Order: sequence, then structure tokens, then C-alpha cells
Amino acid sequence: MGATHMLQNQTIVRQTTVSGHRYGSVAGTAKDQSIRLKADETIYSEGEHAFAIYQVEAGAVRIYRLTASGQRYILSFCGKGEWFGLETGNVRTDFAEAVCETCIKPFRANQEAVVPIDLLHIALTNLAKAQHKQLVITEQSALKRVAAFVYETADRYPGDCEFDMMMSRSDIADYLGLTVETVARCFTKLREKRILCLNGKLQRIVRLLDRDALVALTI
Repeated sequence: MGATHMLQNQTIVRQTTVSGHRYGSVAGTAKDQSIRLKADETIYSEGEHAFAIYQVEAGAVRIYRLTASGQRYILSFCGKGEWFGLETGNVRTDFAEAVCETCIKPFRANQEAVVPIDLLHIALTNLAKAQHKQLVITEQSALKRVAAFVYETADRYPGDCEFDMMMSRSDIADYLGLTVETVARCFTKLREKRILCLNGKLQRIVRLLDRDALVALTI
């Protein structure tokens, strides 16, 4: 995708390369225009100017950073209705990518912009998510980390026994600080305990068989 520059009510699309991979990056756009993204397409990259904040309308977004050695560290996932992209300064400190086919809605990040939610609420929500993740990673075993992730994802689908995780095993591993092999073994254990079953071509469709047992594992 070539670099396209449009004014005011249209999208500014940029193309950048990180670690040999090609990314299509949305640097800014009009506040009422939704953006559709393909899986793994970049929304913004570290070092870019923070033009906007975003709300997920469909799909999911991963927020991550790269270590000096190039290793990916996923900070959070954002699902439908959740916000991301709020910065303390004017420059991006991380990367945002679509996990799967995703639709997001941008809102200009400036003092004149009208954003339909309290920015303080967004900041506090993101802080609470970060603190919860830190607690999970530092105090729980690998199995409990994966169980906590499944429960966190299930919480986005209240009342549903079946849902799409959307994230790959690699995504989950980078989010929980585990290896892909360890994540796979943990899912096997959860199946053996008949807490859940996995369906779909990529085994990302989760059907909860025993929600209480899943919750017990996270305590």
C-alpha cells in the first residue's frame, strides 16, 4: 500500500517497515470515519505523532513494544467497545496492530476534539488492566496465567458459553510471558480437566464447559 496523504476529513495512511516486516499504518483520520483493517495491519508505530485515540468497533487490537533485541512484548489486547491510543505525550511509545479483521473508530487527540467518553476514565481503565496483568504474571503459575487469560476474554462475552479468542498461541505467549509450547500444554490441561474445549480451524473458538472450575484456577 503506497503512502497516501489526505486533508482534514480523510485518512492519512503511511507505510513503514519494522524488523523486515511490512505494515500499513493509520497515522490519523477524521473523527467520524471508521477504519477497516486486515489481520496484522498496523494502526500506529512507536515514534509516530499521536494524532488520535481509537475505539474498537469489531475485532481486536494488540498493543505491544519491542525490546532492544527485537523481542515483542504485548502490553494489552483491546476488544469491541474498548479504547486505546491515549498517550501521556505527543509521541507514540508502543505499537498497535489489528489481531484479525478489525474495525476501529478514531477521534482526534487534541483539545478541540469532542470525544464521547471521559479521557480520565480511559486512563484509569487502562491502568487497572495493566495492574491486573502484572499481578497475574508475577504471582501465578503458567496454567493459572492461561486460565486467567481465558477468563478475561470470556468476560468480554457475558452470558456466552462459546466465544472467539481471536488471538494466536504466539499472541497469548507474548502477552503472558510464556513460550508457545507452554501455552499449548496449558490448553491441553484445561481440556483434560474438561474446563473447556477448543474448536475451529485454528482452535481459537473456546467453549466453556465449567466456568466455576476456570474461576477457581485463577484464584
